[in-house]
Amino acid sequence: MWVRLVAVLFVAACGPGPATGQSTGVIEGRVLDADSNAPLPRTHVFVVESMHGAVTDSSGRFRLEGVRPGPKRLYVSRVGHERRALALRPAPDRPVTVTVRLDAKVLNSPPITVSAERDEEWYERLDRFRRLFIGRSDLAEDCTLVNPEVLRFDDKWWGRFEAWAEKPVIIENRALGYRLTYFLKEFEERGSVVRWDGEPLFEPLAPTDSAEAARWRRNRLEAYRGSLRHFLRALIDDRLDEAQFDLYRLPRASAFRHAARADRFPAERDNILEAGPDSTYLLTAHDRLEVVYHGMPERRAYLEWADLRRRTPRDHQTSQIELNEQPLHIDPSGEIVEPYGATLYQYFAFTARMAKRLPREYEPPK
Repeated sequence: MWVRLVAVLFVAACGPGPATGQSTGVIEGRVLDADSNAPLPRTHVFVVESMHGAVTDSSGRFRLEGVRPGPKRLYVSRVGHERRALALRPAPDRPVTVTVRLDAKVLNSPPITVSAERDEEWYERLDRFRRLFIGRSDLAEDCTLVNPEVLRFDDKWWGRFEAWAEKPVIIENRALGYRLTYFLKEFEERGSVVRWDGEPLFEPLAPTDSAEAARWRRNRLEAYRGSLRHFLRALIDDRLDEAQFDLYRLPRASAFRHAARADRFPAERDNILEAGPDSTYLLTAHDRLEVVYHGMPERRAYLEWADLRRRTPRDHQTSQIELNEQPLHIDPSGEIVEPYGATLYQYFAFTARMAKRLPREYEPPK
């Protein structure tokens, strides 16, 4: 059963968002070729996990306005050059100015051929990738993979499925109202584990009418409620009870048993979380953590994904987290800093897909 219940989480390091109405900052600069010092136009520059992005002009210049204060990760990507990520800390009182130099990229594989003709095996692999990456939730049905032709797949090794893309993967999410540009670095399904590494940029879509706008608001709130980000923010703010979360620790010897959980123990927040450097928090848990969310019931799509069709949906959602690094750094907005820092099981694994991905700017209504 664990084959469908496991995902290794990658979240890029970014910083917190301030309260509504707080002043914002500016990030500006140029992107140049590292060898020739020539400007690089048509280069993507954006703040990771956000809606702040731009493409450089003919002189390689860019400007991002309205960026919230705090530590951020700026991602720079151009076809034919190596990608770069910079850690920045914009402030409302002065612009952050950077010059980014990109090295030319040596291609180790032939270029992707864009063609309307694809064989049956390619479409089967595409469907597999879509289920694993975009997900199988109710919201995934309204997601369109705009440019599937940029994807390549490899499943020659027994038990392993890999995907990669020379160009950004574009997903139009008509369930949440975002166009997601995902700069995919790697994607792998190996045995019971699915994991990916990449940088997302969000762009809001224009609703066709007020009814669609209202539907997007409802779906965004549903995607947030009970999510890993919701849980981690409640943990940081010491509001687990108010947010309807129960937290337990599972001794490693019993983590995989399907018993009545008589051996699980309540986890005290102050025993696993402490303030860390640079506004982050340190999460330490040598046992697997079990998170029960009472704010929403299980969805039928989850039972089908988890191969639990024979039972009825429960009135709560259960997830588990295992830390791959100790301690794990959590930023104030509820994001894990370390790549592949945690392995998610059950409901968190089900929802940690692109169909339910929200930008860092999203805040639930008060």
